[in-house]
Amino acid sequence: MIKISDDPRRVIENTLVPHTAFNSAIKSLNQCFEYAQGCSEPVCLALLGESRTGKSRALEECYVKHPRHRTLEGMVIPIVRVKAPSKPTVKGLVEMMLHDMGDPRSSNGTENRKTTRLLELMRGASTRMLMVDEFQHFYDKVSHKVMHHVADWLKIVVDEARIALVVSGIPTCRAVLDQNEQLAGRFLAPISMPRFDWNNDDHREEFEAILAAFHESMSRHFDLPELDSEGMAFRFYCGTGGLIGYVVKMLRQAVWDALDEGRKVITVADLADAHQRSVWATDGIVGIRPFDLSASVALNELSLSMAAQVGVKAEEPAPKRKVATRKKWKTSQILSAQ
Repeated sequence: MIKISDDPRRVIENTLVPHTAFNSAIKSLNQCFEYAQGCSEPVCLALLGESRTGKSRALEECYVKHPRHRTLEGMVIPIVRVKAPSKPTVKGLVEMMLHDMGDPRSSNGTENRKTTRLLELMRGASTRMLMVDEFQHFYDKVSHKVMHHVADWLKIVVDEARIALVVSGIPTCRAVLDQNEQLAGRFLAPISMPRFDWNNDDHREEFEAILAAFHESMSRHFDLPELDSEGMAFRFYCGTGGLIGYVVKMLRQAVWDALDEGRKVITVADLADAHQRSVWATDGIVGIRPFDLSASVALNELSLSMAAQVGVKAEEPAPKRKVATRKKWKTSQILSAQ
């Protein structure tokens, strides 16, 4: 099912085009929410994928399907959702969860008292699921250490509250679970949301179908090229690396530019400008211009290799080694040493 919008300003964000990986993630999330309650131990899921593959959108779809609402007994909060800070601590994480639940005293109290209050609120609000996005922050890439204290606390919270746990992040999330046996034992097999691969026939067809859906919703407001035509679809792939998050950013920029300028037409040149302004490129691929019609975009190893680097963080330069310097002796020192 394709969701479309009548508001041209939000036509991109409000166009949801489910694909295989997205549908699989949604199905698993909904199953976890519906059936985890009452299990002998908490059911836990890990949603893994590179940045911009749609993980947060999948969480959002599950989250909005089970909205908060007020009853005669009080507020019902089916899902608590937070993003892990860059350097998570128990104090910081529990405060974020309390704040998300509307606790006006989220920063008050000791770590233990805040945890007790969080558990009481979860029970009182009939909370059934906890979502923690950016879970890779539980792993310090510099020291290669897992924040075990925070991970252990999280395990205790879901055990005591008897709720489902969903964590989401880039593949380094696995290190957190691999190094915490008790936490890993509660997780089902991870759900993967990979970037699209042009060499995979199914991936290519789905990527083209997504572009077709965006074209359908955008064409209600603008005249624009056929986004899913074979040549144009490959240009989109080269420019976004098969990452739907970048497709969204680029098309949204093109729409905003057209609205600002009072245009009802979006040309390939407009797409080229939107691409250059919206897609982050590392130094190695900064020169890629897939929407330049004067240049040929051929299907070859070079173009696919460059596409695979879109959205990939540049390697951090290795720290400079200190070079030992020889001590310089003064003439008087040399003479006195003889």
